[in-house]
Amino acid sequence: MIKDRLITLFDKERTSVWFEKETGIDRYRWGNVRNGKARITDAEIEAVIQIFPQYALWLVTGNIAPESGQTSPAYDEANKNLSNPNAG
Repeated sequence: MIKDRLITLFDKERTSVWFEKETGIDRYRWGNVRNGKARITDAEIEAVIQIFPQYALWLVTGNIAPESGQTSPAYDEANKNLSNPNAG
C-alpha cells in the first residue's frame, strides 16, 4: 500500500516536523497520516515525490527501476552497503 511505503520514509531523522518543513503540509496532518488517523491524499503523495523523486515509482507501485533512477529506500541502503556500489 502507498501509505505503508510512505510511512517507511519516516524514521528517526525524518519526523512530522521535518516533513512539514520540506512540504509545507502541517505536521499534525503528517502525524495523523503516519498514525492511521487520516487517509493519505494526492497532495501528500505529490509532496513526497517532490522531495524524493527517485522513489516515485516505488511509492506509487511498489516497483523499482534502478536503470531509470527509480529506487526504494531498502534498495538504496543495500546498494550503499555493497563494496562496489551499483555492482548488482
